[in-house]
Amino acid sequence: MNLLQRLRDHARSARLADGTRVYLRPLREADLAHAQQYFDELSEETKYLRFMTPTPNLSAETLASVAGALHEARAGITVALVEHDGEQHLIGGARVVPTERRGCCEFALSIVDAWQGRGLGQVLLREAVRLARRLRYHRIEGSVLTINTKMLKVAQRLRFHLQVDPHDPSVTTVSRALLP
Repeated sequence: MNLLQRLRDHARSARLADGTRVYLRPLREADLAHAQQYFDELSEETKYLRFMTPTPNLSAETLASVAGALHEARAGITVALVEHDGEQHLIGGARVVPTERRGCCEFALSIVDAWQGRGLGQVLLREAVRLARRLRYHRIEGSVLTINTKMLKVAQRLRFHLQVDPHDPSVTTVSRALLP
């Protein structure tokens, strides 16, 4: 990613534990053209853990929801990219959207399977917290399937509070206050 494009995108870089550099920038409209390719790089298990239900196809509704977040003032999506052979490849994303509760937002992450287990989840969750602060939220939370122990460990490392839903023990709510 050349410097001019990084500046235009307000892109930042981060290093994973293995030294790989990834770039973080806001999702662009043009990225939506690659949504199906990205979705196809998610295994059935990853899709289940992300959407909390079997999700064999990228629905028009899901794509519309992502596109809508691009234009919503209190929402944001950050994507993680890696460069290979001079081209950028989308490898993950973090989304922040408002909840019905004032001052609270919900996050969601996804990472293509080939990049899981390398520290990208921690990078993206930190970025979601950063984005939520920039959008002036006071609290960030997410719903995580209780069987998604990797995500729960990432949330714990970043000082999120974990609470199993008393009405549905298959779901754990992870939340964190966002102090200025």
